[in-house]
Amino acid sequence: MIRLILAVAFALLTAVLGAFLALNPGHASFEFLGMQTEMPFVVAAGLVILLAFLMLVVWWGIYMLWTSPDKVKGFMGRRRREQGYDALEKALIASAAGDGEAAVRQAARADALLDRPALSRLLAARAAESAGNLEGAQVHYEALLNDQKTRVVARRGLAQLSNERGDFAATIDHAGDAFQQAKGARWAFDALFDAQVAKARWRDALTTLTEGERRKQVAPDTARRRRSVLLTAAAVEAEGTDSENARELAVSAHRAAPGFAPAAALAARLLADGRRHKRASEVLESAWAAAPHPALARAFQDLRKSDTKAKRLERLKTLAALNPDHRESHLVLIQIALEEGDAPAARALLDPMMDGTPPSSRLCALAARLARLDGKDELARRWMTRASHAGADADWSDIDPEGRLFAYTPDDWKRMVYVFGDENRLTHPRYERFERAAGAVPETALLDAPRPVRSASSRTTSFAEATPRMPDDPGVPEEDADEVDAPKGRKA
Repeated sequence: MIRLILAVAFALLTAVLGAFLALNPGHASFEFLGMQTEMPFVVAAGLVILLAFLMLVVWWGIYMLWTSPDKVKGFMGRRRREQGYDALEKALIASAAGDGEAAVRQAARADALLDRPALSRLLAARAAESAGNLEGAQVHYEALLNDQKTRVVARRGLAQLSNERGDFAATIDHAGDAFQQAKGARWAFDALFDAQVAKARWRDALTTLTEGERRKQVAPDTARRRRSVLLTAAAVEAEGTDSENARELAVSAHRAAPGFAPAAALAARLLADGRRHKRASEVLESAWAAAPHPALARAFQDLRKSDTKAKRLERLKTLAALNPDHRESHLVLIQIALEEGDAPAARALLDPMMDGTPPSSRLCALAARLARLDGKDELARRWMTRASHAGADADWSDIDPEGRLFAYTPDDWKRMVYVFGDENRLTHPRYERFERAAGAVPETALLDAPRPVRSASSRTTSFAEATPRMPDDPGVPEEDADEVDAPKGRKA
């Protein structure tokens, strides 16, 4: 619309100008080099306009001739860049598709066409990785280290290559440099922390974890649990050379995550070795209140070697009262009742735990002790036979009757960093390695329980007295099956 208005206005102005010149024809005279010419004004104006146009054409031709080399060079450069970007596009697509040979070929073509060495080397490194040429990729990444702009991406590539080769020391070097330079690089924190854990550098991993938490690269709860595992592993490592430092590390580990039973058990033992029994009791009590574990009960029971049996049982009652609804608290109370010879109390707690699901070997052993306490030797032997092939409690495997609690290897601690740190659950390495815990089915279970005189109150029918016969239970002879299936006093 604007162009139409301008065209109409130009036509009107031209018409007005033509009419004006027609009404005022006038004359124009020129004198040049002794020659004098006279003509109408309209003709003279037209000649001037034509001459100006011819001069413009001549100057345009001269300009085109003068700038043609640069224009040709620029055209060739644009064409070369387009071809280079086309090769770059094909190389990226081939690399993403896993076609390593095509990616390398197109990367080389892009490198030849584009004057962008950083981009070309990065693309060549990625293409070499896709083709499985790790040595070639490393050469390209090392070349990128010379450019400050590509130093971090080069460190990332080299860290990944080192990690794939299992060279965690090199991974620490590359990821550590990137972790210092790029504050927001989450990958640098993950790679550095994982490599330090893989090398069992617990203290270095703690430093990295603290800095990562400050940068908000790891969640606070995750960092707290990971720190507890790292401190515990460091305390185990330092125990043989610096007991005081190990004690401080273990207490700090418990403080970071009170529900981490290995830290509490280790801290309590080290505190007790330093004659700080009250502080050790507080550690175990807070750990039991957060997350009961049979190893904590064992540690609490054996905290003072000089205590009498009655005093130990009383202390265990106090511990169970801190988390009365938990399964482990019930088991502790059952053991206390058996030790005290209180069969009705043990039966009242044990029967509900035996209903619904097949009992574990630990429950079967307790049922055997209860049967022995009731004077039912045959039933006790059947329960012990069943305990020998019943499923074991995973957490019970953390107790080593011939050694320390939570006898973990360095590899177990490495795995625990992520299992407990990220998932908030314990691993049970001895259970996973099918190492049956001897304490789950103690051979002396029947000897530990006294045989009181039978009374009418002890003849109450319970799950421990009437156990369904298992089809594959070798501990129940065919001739005794009816007696086991029916409560005492009833024959089938």
